[in-house]
Amino acid sequence: MRRACNDADNVELRVPCKPEYVRTVRTLVAEVADSVPLSAEEIEEVKVATSEAVANIVRHAYTDPEQAHEPVLVRCARSRRKLTVEIIDRGIGFEVPSPGTVPVPDISREGGLGIVLIRSLMDSVNYWSQPNLGTRIKMTKLRAPGKGKSHTTIGYPAYPPSGTPPSSDLAPR
Repeated sequence: MRRACNDADNVELRVPCKPEYVRTVRTLVAEVADSVPLSAEEIEEVKVATSEAVANIVRHAYTDPEQAHEPVLVRCARSRRKLTVEIIDRGIGFEVPSPGTVPVPDISREGGLGIVLIRSLMDSVNYWSQPNLGTRIKMTKLRAPGKGKSHTTIGYPAYPPSGTPPSSDLAPR
């Protein structure tokens, strides 16, 4: 079912950093993507990229199992033309690949394809990560041309203003 889209809508979800919540995030993102409206293929691409990003957080963001209670913040910003999904954690961080660089996958080990997969499925992907401050990934999917009027969206900055760590977004409210 397609819904009419206002100028810009934003949805936010906080989930524990546990594998059982990957599906919850995937379902939310699919519903928001459907309202852009994106095609069925584009929605699947967004779902896979988002699932991969959240699964990577679950697997790698926290070295201490007791930190599984830490929240993962998911923000969706949609307009009539695009969907932006931003995922934020307060984990250990990782070495962010240079912009425009696609890491060479190491097929001799399990995993290691997440960034490659996400970048191949989304139109734009930006990372911000610092050791022990967390990671923010911002992914954008544009609606294929020829599906109605062009429209400007309101989104979130890919990088925290003035170096603000992602943890400030996850502060208790």
